[in-house]
Amino acid sequence: MNEYLLVKFLHLVGFAYWLGGDLGVFISSFPVVNEKLPRQARVAAAGILFRADLGPRISMTLTLPLGMQLAWMLGLLPVGGSAIAGIWCVCLGWLAMVVALHLAGSGRFKTLLTAIDFYFRLAVSLSLIGTGLHSLLGSGPLLYWVAAKLAIFGGLVGCGLLIRVNLKPFGAAFENLAGGTATDADNAAMRKHLGATRPIVVTIWLGLLASAALGLRLI
Repeated sequence: MNEYLLVKFLHLVGFAYWLGGDLGVFISSFPVVNEKLPRQARVAAAGILFRADLGPRISMTLTLPLGMQLAWMLGLLPVGGSAIAGIWCVCLGWLAMVVALHLAGSGRFKTLLTAIDFYFRLAVSLSLIGTGLHSLLGSGPLLYWVAAKLAIFGGLVGCGLLIRVNLKPFGAAFENLAGGTATDADNAAMRKHLGATRPIVVTIWLGLLASAALGLRLI
């Protein structure tokens, strides 16, 4: 099998799972805050949301090295093979951290890993946005569409961090729901903080579509 076509296929699969899985998570979020539903149904919907969210997280983590591998194969990324290998090592480490966070229960380990993951993503976001803008402003070597895709990806990672920040107060209110002690204030907090993430999620979808259009040279 042609190696380039295989990488391209995996990159497209990652895009499909990221966008499609994110849609599933989005839809699952509505029953969680629907006070007309029984508590068990709301908790079950949250479980579906949590499990479904792993797909987009994995897809995002792998889309970056696959996309950079494609650009390198096409001669559009002016780095050596060792740099591409380094990118893969970093992203596979990131993937391991994503899976570990998903499987971790609670405690100091998860708290530490969550903090490491947050600042790692922040560094990735700022680095990619900076690299992309450097070329888009005429100072870097990348073609405009490659630079734009890097900048967009960095922005999408940043959007994910904004979602995490907005959802931080959601956790305590949901624990009360799961334990059967949720108050009206808890329900209001869940609606507020989950609702605040929805425009950000839509922004991620638009960014993914723009990135796909750039890759296909539609824009």
